[in-house]
Amino acid sequence: MNDVSSSVAVLAPEPIRPRMAGMGIRALELARTLARELEVRLLVPNDPAEAAEVAADVPVVFAPPEGDLVRAAQGATAAVVSGHAANYWFHQAPGIPVAADLYDPFPIENLHYVETLGEETARHDRAALHLALARSDFFLCASAEQRLFYAGALFEAGRIGAANFPEDPALEKLLAVVPFGVPGRPARGDRAAGRRAAGVPEDGPLVLFGGIYDWNVPELLLDAWPAVRRKEPEARLLFLDSPNPETTPQRVYAEARRRARTLDPDGRSIVFSPWLPYDAREDLYAAADLLVSISSDGLESDLSYRTRLLDAAWGGVPSISISAGALAREIEDAGAGRRVDRSAGALAEAVVTALSDHARLSAAARRFAQERTWGRVARPLLSWCRGARVNGGRLPLPESSAPRFWSRFRRRTASSS
Repeated sequence: MNDVSSSVAVLAPEPIRPRMAGMGIRALELARTLARELEVRLLVPNDPAEAAEVAADVPVVFAPPEGDLVRAAQGATAAVVSGHAANYWFHQAPGIPVAADLYDPFPIENLHYVETLGEETARHDRAALHLALARSDFFLCASAEQRLFYAGALFEAGRIGAANFPEDPALEKLLAVVPFGVPGRPARGDRAAGRRAAGVPEDGPLVLFGGIYDWNVPELLLDAWPAVRRKEPEARLLFLDSPNPETTPQRVYAEARRRARTLDPDGRSIVFSPWLPYDAREDLYAAADLLVSISSDGLESDLSYRTRLLDAAWGGVPSISISAGALAREIEDAGAGRRVDRSAGALAEAVVTALSDHARLSAAARRFAQERTWGRVARPLLSWCRGARVNGGRLPLPESSAPRFWSRFRRRTASSS
């Protein structure tokens, strides 16, 4: 029986719909997980009927951030917010204890978009983070690296000091690691259905790259692809279109598509497919034999939590990665994947080797994912929600955070994937 004395509002920062990416998925899955034991409402910025297509098991309330969030969250004893949608929450619902989900370090991610979006977006991202640090009562992050990053930010903001450190030196009451999770049941996909949905033949190995963001380096995999094909002539490479092209810059994606067509003009071995519905991903993982994740070196990669690696592991798909953050290291340690040097030769060799050893790697990937279910990873958040209260260390609202400040600046990226 759910604890009705604790009512949690989860504010989705992106539309909840069949085709969605990291931030929307995380809001939905956290709401589902909390709803097993608490009363939960998922506040969505889009048509509730559309959201209910994938969130039928959680009460959904239409609540665009610039609307009346207090009414939508009426009776809530705690809230979970994230992204730029949180800016409106802090102004509209100051009396409700709030957990800020910082798993996606979008102020760092979006620095990769400065060339496209300009410096003003970066300034607003920084202001959004400052507002969350000032006004939240509890903070979520995804990894040990992120925890250190946000601990430093909280210290600089004045949220860690003489008033709270002596009684909580481990910061357990303030900052918790709540990474991405996977369902508590094994993935059960249909390989043939996944191949049809992606538009690739049923025979031959399939290497999945997935969506392309401006911090990704698909060019290196394209450099390696001819060598892979010499060893695996029937291999195919799959990229996915962005689910949010209207808000996600497409510079690197466009470059990858142009390069792919020079290598494979007919699109026979390098395929671009529409982003598949969230509920169809089990078929996609059954269709794929290997995931490759390549990002540029830098702070974004250091702080990243490449969720697609974990979700694919749940589906039995091992991975090869370059600069894929803490999760890639954990997967390699578990024998479910490999990190390689930044060279086309090393990458091609690793891909061919992994394809030949798929059965063993796939079993290791599934074992790795079994230890990271949503029910397990969300325990610190569930514990906080049960006894949520306003933190006495909250800071005043920054003068520059008036609601009109955010009206033109909504979240630009889709995941820390």
